[in-house]
Amino acid sequence: MNALIALALAAAQQTALPNSVSVSRTGEDWSSVTITLGFDAEAGDSLALRFPEQWGPAENLTQLVSEVRVSGPDGPLAFERAGASLSVTALPAGPIEVRYDIAQDYEGEPQWGAQRLPGMRPVLQPDYAFFAGGAVLPDFEGAINEVRVSLPEDGAFNRPVDEAGESAPLSYTALTNGLFAFGAFRMETTDVDGLALRSAIRGDWALDDTTLHAVTADTLEQAASLFEDPAFAQYFVMVTPLPDLPQGSAVIGSGFDEAFFLLATPNADPENLIHTITHEVLHEWIPRRAGQTDEATDPARAWFTEGFTEYFTQRLLLETGRITLDEFAANMDALWTAYRTSDVNTLPAEALNERLFDSEQTERLPYQRGALLALHWDTILKAEGDEGLTRVLANLIDRADALEAEGHARTLSDTALHAALRDALGERFDADYQHYIVEGGLIDLRTLTLPECLEADAHAHLRIKPGYGALEACAAGIVGK
Repeated sequence: MNALIALALAAAQQTALPNSVSVSRTGEDWSSVTITLGFDAEAGDSLALRFPEQWGPAENLTQLVSEVRVSGPDGPLAFERAGASLSVTALPAGPIEVRYDIAQDYEGEPQWGAQRLPGMRPVLQPDYAFFAGGAVLPDFEGAINEVRVSLPEDGAFNRPVDEAGESAPLSYTALTNGLFAFGAFRMETTDVDGLALRSAIRGDWALDDTTLHAVTADTLEQAASLFEDPAFAQYFVMVTPLPDLPQGSAVIGSGFDEAFFLLATPNADPENLIHTITHEVLHEWIPRRAGQTDEATDPARAWFTEGFTEYFTQRLLLETGRITLDEFAANMDALWTAYRTSDVNTLPAEALNERLFDSEQTERLPYQRGALLALHWDTILKAEGDEGLTRVLANLIDRADALEAEGHARTLSDTALHAALRDALGERFDADYQHYIVEGGLIDLRTLTLPECLEADAHAHLRIKPGYGALEACAAGIVGK
């Protein structure tokens, strides 16, 4: 999953410049943490911040915040707080600290039925804690500069820290796209061919820690090659158990900057774990390396951020030999079948954007639409002698690199995304986008352009054509070889 809180960091008149963020236990255990934001102010500066109210499906997050304190060089400062907003109209010159505590607003471990998705709200237990930066760190109205993060010895997040627990400077935006883990995790750093892979793992899994590290590192390398992009030098992975289900298993993933987490029931099978690892790693490129999207409106482009990621997940699993061509066809057919039988498969984009988290069917619809269209468009481009959608992504990454080299943020607007797909596909993109995404037209597998070895059978299921003899060549064509 790619659901991160939007950051409204508008450069304005305020000049409060955070340069340190620290996380520590409030008491003797991890059931409550204290977050301290430190910055220097000039006399007369104003401070305005807003605590997060939603991160992904987690809502009403402001109620986790308590014991807010603001202090200056001479002691406590008066402030106004109204709901999520906090303000100080005139700061003294010198160092300013904003402190507040975070604790769960429910009893015990996360449970199915008690939260929208267990573990997506901050989890703070006596022996361990984890949370997303966007779920606990406020937005500032004003210029946001580099910050250093300070953590206790048994803490980790998605950037390395030195022996004193302090990170190198990073942007405040990157910090709010961060992932934090504390306490009773198995924390390890593994060097894999120059990649510093750091992990925080709880529980026993169908993949042992060594295999999980190897799958993650290999997927990072393969994805970097796929999109013609330099490999990462460091990466962070967190894995923690979900409560058991009465039947079946579950794996939830969420991607962050150079990091992801897996929340899984202990009975999760290795194939599901590997699939989710691959999906979350690919989010580093779709969309982050291609450019940060406007996360406040990301439901509107989840057909790309999630749908394309799911398609390339299946492609990469096939390329690495983790699934066979039969399994690729079966996986895409399962996605198609879930779409075809969904009660919401003709929901127009505007309605879907408002209802994305209403149900599993609405959440999965962008994955299904985007993956099916990606298979269709990728096959069309390859049949015309093009490199396919990998070239579209590589061009978007080059565009984001150029923006960054000119001192601009790596952003990906809908205009730029649509232009890149239009450059590759021409008017076919506009027609398909309008009909299938905007209007919610029903995708028919039998009218899609499919790899030459695949077909829709009489029951509209995707399968390998009976008697097709060049399966290796067809598989190579799907993965772009």
